[in-house]
Amino acid sequence: MERFIKPSIALGVISGIIFGILLLMPFISPLMFFLMFLLAGIIVIVVLKKTSTAGIITLQDGTILGSIAGFVSLLSASAVYIPSAYLIKLVFNNSPGGPGIGRTFAMTGYDLMAVFMLVIFTAVLSAILNAFTAMLTSFIFSKLENHSVNFKDHLYMEQFDDTVE
Repeated sequence: MERFIKPSIALGVISGIIFGILLLMPFISPLMFFLMFLLAGIIVIVVLKKTSTAGIITLQDGTILGSIAGFVSLLSASAVYIPSAYLIKLVFNNSPGGPGIGRTFAMTGYDLMAVFMLVIFTAVLSAILNAFTAMLTSFIFSKLENHSVNFKDHLYMEQFDDTVE
C-alpha cells in the first residue's frame, strides 16, 4: 500500500492543478467544482491500473487512495485558484465566478483565516466523497478482473510484500 501513496499524491496534485485552472473559467466553474468532488479518486485509480502500477486494488486500498487524492487535489486546486482569482481581480477589476467573490480575498487576517478554514473543510469533504467514488471504481475493477481477495489474503499479501522489500 505504501508504494501507491506517493503516486496518488502526485496524481492528486496534477488533477488539482488542472481543476484549479478550469475553475477560473466562469461558465464551467460550477461544474468543475462539482466534478472535483467526484473525479479525483476515480482518475487516480484508473491511471494506476492503466499504467500497471497497481495490480489488485482492494476496496480498502481504493478508499484510502481516493481520500488522499481528493484531499490533495482540492488543496492544490485552491492553491492555484485563490491567488489567480485575486490577481485577475487586481488586473481587470473583475473576478471569475461573478461579482462578490472578490471581497473574500481581501488581505486582512480574518478573511485569510476564514478562507483557509473553508478550504480545509472543503478538502475534508472532498476526501470523503472521493473515497466513496474510488471505492466504487476499485469494486468495478475487481468485478471486471474477477479477482476476489478476502481480508486475510490481502493481509498476507501485504506482509509478504514487506518481507520481500
